[in-house]
Amino acid sequence: MKRGGVESSARLAGLDGLRAVACLAVFAVHSGQIAHVGGSLGPFDLGRLLENGNTGVALFFALSGFLLSLPFWRALVDGTPAPATGRYLLRRAARIVPAYYACLTGLIVVGRFWNEGGWMLDAALHYVFAFNFSNDTVFGVNPPFWTIAVEVQFYLLLPLLFLPLRRVRAGVVAAVLATLAVAAYALNVVVTNAAIEAAGSGAWPPTGIPPIHVYSLLAHLPHFLLGTLTAWMFAVWRPRPVEGSWGGAADAVLWIAAILVFVVLATPFDDVLRIPHGRYNLPFVPLLLCVVILLVPRTATGRVVFDSAPFRGLGAVSFGVYLYHLPIQHVTARVMERVSLAVPDHALLFGAASLVATIVVATLSYWIVERPIVRLARRA
Repeated sequence: MKRGGVESSARLAGLDGLRAVACLAVFAVHSGQIAHVGGSLGPFDLGRLLENGNTGVALFFALSGFLLSLPFWRALVDGTPAPATGRYLLRRAARIVPAYYACLTGLIVVGRFWNEGGWMLDAALHYVFAFNFSNDTVFGVNPPFWTIAVEVQFYLLLPLLFLPLRRVRAGVVAAVLATLAVAAYALNVVVTNAAIEAAGSGAWPPTGIPPIHVYSLLAHLPHFLLGTLTAWMFAVWRPRPVEGSWGGAADAVLWIAAILVFVVLATPFDDVLRIPHGRYNLPFVPLLLCVVILLVPRTATGRVVFDSAPFRGLGAVSFGVYLYHLPIQHVTARVMERVSLAVPDHALLFGAASLVATIVVATLSYWIVERPIVRLARRA
């Protein structure tokens, strides 16, 4: 579907597949931690690669910045109406809140959260997506939830970024957002260093940084903004009208970027290609991920691989996979222990069983909770 000459952000080939990759990467990091998976082949370290599966979070954030900002860029580039703020917020709430609330409430009830001291404040902060502002609550219910809080905070910020710039040329807006990304990183370094000094820890990599600085919107704003700038490039650089894509060179660049991400995350380059307090090998790996996002919808690789039915189907339920995977992994591990199957000795069985269970629960969540409410919001 096209509008004003630029593809609608509602359905771009391959991006659901990238969501699938992101959720599988996050699943892998927690699976590796529980099963204590390791091993190496030359410079390639499986344990390091699984631990760096948290880079899937960076991919999620960049994808959000890309997809959510694309209608705003379309308005600037093609002169179409800008997204209505109320409609935008309603759709974002419908997509995130119901499934998140269902999972959150279920975990609170099953875990008898009320038996813990200070549970009411912890729960309240989780329901209003502000629990990452307190060191005591950032991991209070389900550790992966912190990304949902950061995501929602970015949802609220995005319209405010474009609102004062809606009558400015797109190139100027891009320059402003690029400057903001650099400024956000610099400010995060200053604030984090001050927190380390106040805590009496000057080590890097940081082991004594208060979680509210590590898991804040400020620490991840550059990742969102890189995705937003990628959407600007996507809106401006049009495909050739006959071929509808950027040709074989783009496919080659896509594969090179993907291979480089793998090499960095699986080898000692992981220790070299990072800057202080730059999350997920910022800026190197996030930039490579943005290259992938930019090229997937307009390459044969994107259509054949990432837009294939398995990737597209898993991408559709990826939010549920992200929400439910860690509790299901813990349950799977306990069940295996009760039947005398040590998880580290049966890592493949653990990974397969917990993944299948997670996909089943995520699919039920998608069809029973997420999809019906999203449809109602669209009709509204």
